[in-house]
Amino acid sequence: MSKENFMSRFSLIIKKLEQGPATFKQIARHLEIESDIQDKNLTLSLRTLQRDIKIIQRELNIEIVNEKKGDKRYFINSRPEEQEHSKRLLEAFDILNIVKSGQQHNQYVLFEPRKPKGLELFSGLLYACSNKKNVSFTHTKYWDQSITQRTVHPLALKEARGRWYLVAIDTKDKLLKTFGLDRMDEIDISKTSFKVNYQINIQEVFVNAFGIINDTDTVPEKIILSLSQEQGQYLKAYPLHHSQKVIKETPDEIVLELSLLITFDFVMELQSFGKNLKVVAPKELIDMLVDNSIQVQRMYQISKKK
Repeated sequence: MSKENFMSRFSLIIKKLEQGPATFKQIARHLEIESDIQDKNLTLSLRTLQRDIKIIQRELNIEIVNEKKGDKRYFINSRPEEQEHSKRLLEAFDILNIVKSGQQHNQYVLFEPRKPKGLELFSGLLYACSNKKNVSFTHTKYWDQSITQRTVHPLALKEARGRWYLVAIDTKDKLLKTFGLDRMDEIDISKTSFKVNYQINIQEVFVNAFGIINDTDTVPEKIILSLSQEQGQYLKAYPLHHSQKVIKETPDEIVLELSLLITFDFVMELQSFGKNLKVVAPKELIDMLVDNSIQVQRMYQISKKK
């Protein structure tokens, strides 16, 4: 059996058990159905399932156990939430399958056109981070397309809103900054290493940030958002931030509470919801949104006069 089929089977077993405990017969039947759908041989014996469970725990750190009594159902006993890599590995494999299906059935699968995101730089920059290698590159700013030469001490790679960023100390001013991989060019990873031992916990640096903008001079605010029921359900499924929680829900309204820094990218995100979202607190954030709204109105009034 190919490695692709092994991964398909692992993914299907995990997803079946994420829906709830299942007996061996139920798991085997699920894989039998998927074998017909995917045109692959994904069937398994009890012995094969037991072997797969060991591999899943070893490689993905997902522990699957079997009840000793009753109908002896299998269930996921442990899946560390902080280990995002296992979830991403399965997600990446699912996307690969979707892309392959799209090639064969392009009249049914519609992909959104995408621009390069700089992922071809990921492996080299990851090597630089883990081995403390100096990195030089040219960086293009979005807003004015100006190009600058940078030399940095790379510390980590961070994902935000579907894009990847290099988190590094800029050697010019010794400040912690983020650089979008899709805006970096002429990358040079030095053979020499930097000696500075930065005592920076990257997880803590961004814990209160919405994206990659992090103002270390401010403190997180308690933010209250009121949304329409429909929009609220969307944000319940896809939270804006890990601190998000529902504090009130009625047939017409969902009220959310978050604790994070008020940054430019967060304000822009809130504005994208239009009339379906109202900021209840804090006043500072309300004033910012009102001011932005006034500026937009003035812009259109000027355009109308012309």
